[in-house]
Amino acid sequence: MRWSHVNWPSVGYVSLEDVDGHREHLGRLVLDAPPTVAALASVQWDEARFESWEADDQTLSVVVVVRNDEVLDTPEGLWRRWNHARVTLRFRGVTLDPTETGTLDLLAGDVHVLRGELAHVGPDGWELRLLVSPTGELAIVFQDVAVEVRSVDETTWTDLEARSAHGWHGPLADGWVEWASAAVRAAAHGDVGGLAMALDGFVGEPAGLDEVDTRWGFAPLHAAAWFDRPATAELLLTRGAGVDLPDSEGRTALDLARERGSARVATLLTAHAAPDVPRRRRGPVQDEARGTDEARDPDEARDPDESPEHDESPEHDTPATSTT
Repeated sequence: MRWSHVNWPSVGYVSLEDVDGHREHLGRLVLDAPPTVAALASVQWDEARFESWEADDQTLSVVVVVRNDEVLDTPEGLWRRWNHARVTLRFRGVTLDPTETGTLDLLAGDVHVLRGELAHVGPDGWELRLLVSPTGELAIVFQDVAVEVRSVDETTWTDLEARSAHGWHGPLADGWVEWASAAVRAAAHGDVGGLAMALDGFVGEPAGLDEVDTRWGFAPLHAAAWFDRPATAELLLTRGAGVDLPDSEGRTALDLARERGSARVATLLTAHAAPDVPRRRRGPVQDEARGTDEARDPDEARDPDESPEHDESPEHDTPATSTT
């Protein structure tokens, strides 16, 4: 899915306020578009949460709760307040991309809009494109829309936020990963081959080992830690990925692994960060209970009374006895 129809940059931009041409584009929509589309263009999408979603053939009814912060200049000084509103949207002549929105989990408590873009497409159509965190992207192409806006109390917002969270977890990486950079996506899926290809530039420019995908805030090692993918984490560490590199919220890969309960990657990162411990040669160790030879654990402490030749020399009639 191509993000922008008006060539605004995608990666690294959540708010469009500072993008060249945004204000002019918005002004043209408000002045020249049909009144209902102009009303839709005025919606503040940042942090909007879905209250309901009902799709049927070519119609779509959506209710979102939006908010914006207002800075007031008063005789007592500057102060800030939040404004909340319920926006009811009824689209006609609708085409959705993706057609099935179940994986986006739009009604989950932590699912919210990061960015919205409205543009003219085709002879009579319009497209509302939404970047939805943490689950992916959504495009609504429509012929007509009815818009109703009513103020609501802040509790309406907090009630939506208190719903069950979607989270970033599951047997497969969630929808947002499909829109991440190739290296982050491969690391999140545990795809060692795909990760190596992305890093080596097999298709396109080589990905940076510690390059943070600024839309989602993760470098490849962060993604491997978040989804507990030890195979891709090990490849990244072998190539020299920075274990202390922070994500967009200042968390290292080990911080993320501990936060998520990613035990395998946490163990790998902890071992990688530990100082090197000299390893001893391993020799056969007699297991008296089973009468079999087993290799000694290289990190197992040697019995101080055990002589080196009992560990290593094959000429002795009796192999050393395990002290564990």
